[in-house]
Amino acid sequence: AQGARGGDDVLAANAVLMNLFLVTAYFLDGFATAAEQMCGQSVGAGDIIGFRRAVRLTALWCVIFSVAASSLAFAGGGAFIDFVSTSEPVRRLARDYLSFAALTPLLGALAFEFDGVFIGATWTRDMRNLMLAALALYLVTFFALRPLGNTGLWLALLSFLAVRGALQGWRYPALVAATFPEAQAAASTPTASASRA
Repeated sequence: AQGARGGDDVLAANAVLMNLFLVTAYFLDGFATAAEQMCGQSVGAGDIIGFRRAVRLTALWCVIFSVAASSLAFAGGGAFIDFVSTSEPVRRLARDYLSFAALTPLLGALAFEFDGVFIGATWTRDMRNLMLAALALYLVTFFALRPLGNTGLWLALLSFLAVRGALQGWRYPALVAATFPEAQAAASTPTASASRA
């Protein structure tokens, strides 16, 4: 609705750019699915080493892909826009906002990754609560930046993606400790023994 306030051309340009975001999101979701499977298996087996390895590997490849996708969007986004739309006004507007769309995979990578981790580990209640917190911050940002028009809309979206990943990353260590208490206790035992000695 906010995009429509700018007119049909702005709305169409946003639709073109959202297609670019959705293409990259499709691949990022693949890493999330891999994280779901591997983290779920590790949690079921009580294997914290396997769990950490799964998170580390999927996060690494998710970040690598997001950097590559953002770079490709910056470099080839214009060609993508021309392929999707034949309207010159829409093409010009889409190019004006291309940088925002190109940043979506980079700023959204951690959110996609942690979604997979949280679902696989069955931390869905925390995922829901953090989503609501990110949504609240998004709405504050959206209304604060509303005078900026379409630029404010894109900035609010980028902040939402970044905040989601940041909040999940902040909550992650506590959830790992609660899910693998025996492993945490075993890790602290040598330290406690050394301090008594």
